[in-house]
Amino acid sequence: MSRKTAVGHVLELLRREIAEQYAPGDMLPTERELAERFGVARNTMRETMIYLEAYSLIEKTQRGARVRTPGFEPMFEAFTQHFDRSLSAYREVLEFRRIVETGAARAIAAGITDAELAALEVQNARMASALTAHDAAEADFAFHLGLVLGARNAVVQRMYQVMSMPLKFYLEVGKTRKPDTDQAHDQHARIIAAARVRDAAGIAEALNTHFDHSGEVLATQQPAAPAAPAAGERDA
Repeated sequence: MSRKTAVGHVLELLRREIAEQYAPGDMLPTERELAERFGVARNTMRETMIYLEAYSLIEKTQRGARVRTPGFEPMFEAFTQHFDRSLSAYREVLEFRRIVETGAARAIAAGITDAELAALEVQNARMASALTAHDAAEADFAFHLGLVLGARNAVVQRMYQVMSMPLKFYLEVGKTRKPDTDQAHDQHARIIAAARVRDAAGIAEALNTHFDHSGEVLATQQPAAPAAPAAGERDA
């Protein structure tokens, strides 16, 4: 068995073992003990541990490898790094957002609060009055993040937060012309109105109209690569 194959084999066994036999905070045996148990070289075991840490299944401490609380952030961060700035990527992100937000319409109708609806109105007004495409995109992102917060789904919430950088970039593409932003503002208002009366079908319909409009805007514009962020800059 090659070293690469051995790493994959041990990795799969350990991932299953962690899921079935360990709780968050538990310590794993040492690399030497694990290497002896699985009958592999120390280098193979060390590489396996690197993968476990990259998958956010363990964290290294002074005492050794500790099992982490399961989380989705590393997966989404890796996904974010592979977004490109092409027209086809813009279309795919748009359809991704359509699937997520229209799919959450029923949960939004059931879970969103009056305070959250008021916050959506604030962000919608902020988008309409923004002086730059960047500021309009920031407000637009805050609107859609606030909308998915109403679904009470922690995975969707964290997904949008972690993927904020590419989502804001693509939103900015559609905010370069004031008439398009004004139309988006009116569509947001219809989404809020449907959510206020807990109309899941109305929310989904208003969102689909909104995403259809975004697709029409896309057909007339070519995304350009954004400026590189300043050193140390990172979206929340």
